[in-house]
Amino acid sequence: MRLAIVDDESVYRNHLAELINTVYGTENVSCYLYADGSEVVKSFENGFGLDAVFLDIEMKDLDGMSAAKVIRKYSKDIPIIFLTSHTEMAMEGYEVDAFRFLSKPVNKEKLLETLNELEKKLKVEEKIILKKDGEEIVYGINDLLYVEAANNSVRFVFKRDAVEMRMKFTQALEMVDAISRDFCKCHRSYYVNLAHVKKLGTGDVAMDNGDVLPVARSSATEAKKMLFEYVRRAGR
Repeated sequence: MRLAIVDDESVYRNHLAELINTVYGTENVSCYLYADGSEVVKSFENGFGLDAVFLDIEMKDLDGMSAAKVIRKYSKDIPIIFLTSHTEMAMEGYEVDAFRFLSKPVNKEKLLETLNELEKKLKVEEKIILKKDGEEIVYGINDLLYVEAANNSVRFVFKRDAVEMRMKFTQALEMVDAISRDFCKCHRSYYVNLAHVKKLGTGDVAMDNGDVLPVARSSATEAKKMLFEYVRRAGR
């Protein structure tokens, strides 16, 4: 992640950078420090790519709220986390679609919560690369409905496409499991994406594209357990 930390007090911006680097390590995150709102605005004007901005509200030259309004002209989506010593000022942040507010000095536990939410928001969908008609094609793992064992090959079924590859079913499952934990083996020949399950019965499962797949009696209990866990986790 590329994070901007904007604060006119070096003690606060350096402290926040140290906390973030402690959590991620310098290999996984880059903190860019700015002493004023005008400095970070200039970065946006120059097209410098940032994933999120930690922005102090109270600064002498260009304050955080004013800087945020300019930033929004360049990006409507970038998460802005306001830093403030006066929580009553936080309400103004909703005008610029603030992502979070952190009180100064920043509490490490609150920062961790914010970083976890930030990761979820910034998470890029994982991809799976499959070979079709001699070409390697990239698919989003969320678009994969289910994997089906078919003789000596495997079918990867998507809403608007299907790819058949010569490989073992166990190899296909390993490929999927390396990317996502949202799949469940409901039958010896089927591995379904829980995000696309419309209805799960004792003998079959209805997918949201209309396909109805078999559920093995020995797998039914575990499949239901995994579906309930997925729903709880995903808030579906």
